[in-house]
Amino acid sequence: MTVEPVKLVGENLRSARARRGLSLSEVARQAGIGKGTLSELESGNRNPTLETLYALATVLGLPLGRLLAAESESPGEELHVHRSKGPEISGRAADVELLDRVDDGRTRLEVYQLHIRAGTRYTSPAHHPRVIEQLHVHTGTLITGPESDPHTLNPGDYIRFDATVPHVYEAPGDATTATLVMRYPT
Repeated sequence: MTVEPVKLVGENLRSARARRGLSLSEVARQAGIGKGTLSELESGNRNPTLETLYALATVLGLPLGRLLAAESESPGEELHVHRSKGPEISGRAADVELLDRVDDGRTRLEVYQLHIRAGTRYTSPAHHPRVIEQLHVHTGTLITGPESDPHTLNPGDYIRFDATVPHVYEAPGDATTATLVMRYPT
């Protein structure tokens, strides 16, 4: 039986918070959201934005994909085919769809399809130490990288950067699509 995405996110948030022994109030305060909002997210009665999920994942010390994927999904499968259902999480400037997760004890990766709306810019806060982001642009123009030194990428271009500093995603013209790989320390 497949769990509705908003319910799955809620279950994952609640169990991660409980495992860390944190109160609803403490997590909400650290993430900069209301306690009522977090309660609604955990009960699966509210759709989270991308920005809210990033803030919660940071507070809980988790990769974003851990909040989006079912615990039972096996990252060690030899063959994995993803059938797109469209964006899983939407934010002010971007939509993301988790394509795959790998956590085999040696490697921890998350692979996303990233869609950035035309004329928008998002500044991501710094991630935990040793997190690396890799992007490959498929369509449009993407300005990305550390906020202090962003680079302009066109279709076919690739970038890898240290995501432990604030970094940007901007589609100055048309909407942009890219594959985003996030590498986490094991």
